[in-house]
Amino acid sequence: MVSALPTWRTSRYTVVELPEQVDTSNADGVREQLLALLNSGDEPIIADLTGTTFCDSSAVNALLRANTRARATGRPLYAAVAPSGIVRKVFDITAVARAIPTFDDVGSAVATAVVTALEEDAAAGPSG
Repeated sequence: MVSALPTWRTSRYTVVELPEQVDTSNADGVREQLLALLNSGDEPIIADLTGTTFCDSSAVNALLRANTRARATGRPLYAAVAPSGIVRKVFDITAVARAIPTFDDVGSAVATAVVTALEEDAAAGPSG
């Protein structure tokens, strides 16, 4: 079981920091926390894996299930993954990076999330 993941919320996005290792010992807890975040707001979620040094197939499954929920709720899910290392290799080999927009750092993911949300707001036109 994983303890509560560090999470930062703003009105435009939420960043959730995943553990150093995500594997069969904690993937269920990670998935449940991601799903809870997806069920509790409408802003994009950024899964911060920049400090994650190892993930296995259970981590991939947790992220893909969260992505399925994100799509069903209309909330974007983004991932920040260091450009080198095993986690990025796993993302590339398993095609997670094609399913979930993946960025080299949290700042790039946040910028994309905010710009995308602003563009969608502008396209929707004035409310009233």
